[in-house]
Amino acid sequence: MWLIVIIGVYALFSFTPNAMIFPENIFASFLIIPAGIYWLYFFISALWVHRQAAHSAEKISKIVTAGVYKIVRHPIYSADIVLAWGIFFHWPYLKILLSAIWLTLVLIFWMRLEEKALAEKFGEEYSNYKKNVPMFVTKFFKK
Repeated sequence: MWLIVIIGVYALFSFTPNAMIFPENIFASFLIIPAGIYWLYFFISALWVHRQAAHSAEKISKIVTAGVYKIVRHPIYSADIVLAWGIFFHWPYLKILLSAIWLTLVLIFWMRLEEKALAEKFGEEYSNYKKNVPMFVTKFFKK
């Protein structure tokens, strides 16, 4: 999966003009700070809570619903997406915008593949987990 992301980003950086989307400004540049904090928290927390998080779905032995896994089902991918968009807002160039879109699309596709494998492996248990926890965008306001 990461090879697909890297090849896509490399191609985008090689063939896309270096055009700025909007003028750099302090507010947009400031967004990289919370994006970096979000990435650090979700990435480190995911690995701390679930040592098998970096493995494929077939190697995972149980569904983890503690820690950041109560907030999102795919905290590492969520963190990578938020960081990519934070980088874009810090450096608002067409190349980076297209790279953030590419990364987001590849990771969403990958999350769906993993979810299918986890649903097959864990059945109803994973289905219930999916009903209660969003895929990668946190629920800030619960009903």
